[in-house]
Amino acid sequence: MKIPFLLLCLACGAMAAPSAKKQPDAAKPLPPLEKATISIDGHPESVAADDEGNIYFTSIGSKLTPTEEDKDGYLGIIPYGSTEPKKITDVDTLNAPKGLLYKDGFLYCTDISMVYKIDAKTGAIEGYVDLSPSRMKFLNDLAFINGRLMVSSTDTDQIFYVDTESKSYGELVTKQPIHKPNGLAWDPERKVIYVCEYATDEKGKPSGRLLSVNPISREVTELSRERGQYDGLAYRDGALYYSDWSQDKKPEAIRRLDLKTGRSAPVATGPIEGTADFILYGPMIVAPGMTEKKIHIMPIGGKK
Repeated sequence: MKIPFLLLCLACGAMAAPSAKKQPDAAKPLPPLEKATISIDGHPESVAADDEGNIYFTSIGSKLTPTEEDKDGYLGIIPYGSTEPKKITDVDTLNAPKGLLYKDGFLYCTDISMVYKIDAKTGAIEGYVDLSPSRMKFLNDLAFINGRLMVSSTDTDQIFYVDTESKSYGELVTKQPIHKPNGLAWDPERKVIYVCEYATDEKGKPSGRLLSVNPISREVTELSRERGQYDGLAYRDGALYYSDWSQDKKPEAIRRLDLKTGRSAPVATGPIEGTADFILYGPMIVAPGMTEKKIHIMPIGGKK
């Protein structure tokens, strides 16, 4: 039935008068967010948002134990227009969820050695990948890189491709080592992966770098001489935004690097305690204060 139907459609199309080319739908503007500081039950590590203005977050749990399988972590939501967080997942479902990503009605999150695909409305687990055979305990950030889901493994110095449908994964092996990879972001114009490192040297001094990785050649390039203990990472309009634990409790905890000039400047408008995996939402930053058990919504400040 499929082939005749296809031929019929082609024949009808050939006989019909040419129609005007359909223009792509304009992007729906995001609902505006108001500046706010919202208290969270537990330690929030990562945030995400949908196009209706709902803010989602991961909570490691009541104790700041990101590698313990204690079943007290959860995913939550701050509904648009509300300052009252609600839990999405059931008790005893997650251990210490960290990285979070929203796409097409689903939340993707990391949890120690697992990657989950979870229905954003019901909290039901719709898919997962178990990476425990690779012996990591600190899967961290997630990003869709050229259409593929990728995850950083901070404790094992690795980056993985994962597929929650087939429950399979594979490693992106780079030509130069990456130390404690944390935040990930994709640049669709340059076709490179941005990575930030949460690293220290043998003396405990912050040594994390801001990097780009060519997924074809596997070459790694340093983007700045700055060093820090970097966590969250976002790319927008030729610039990288990144959080830095070495600047904890300061406005400098979130910065912006202009990739053309190499200049950086703070963009947070107030101190945040334990800035982890933030997002850019229009003219606002939504950032978890992991150690203070809060989520901050603030305007993007600093030099552009």
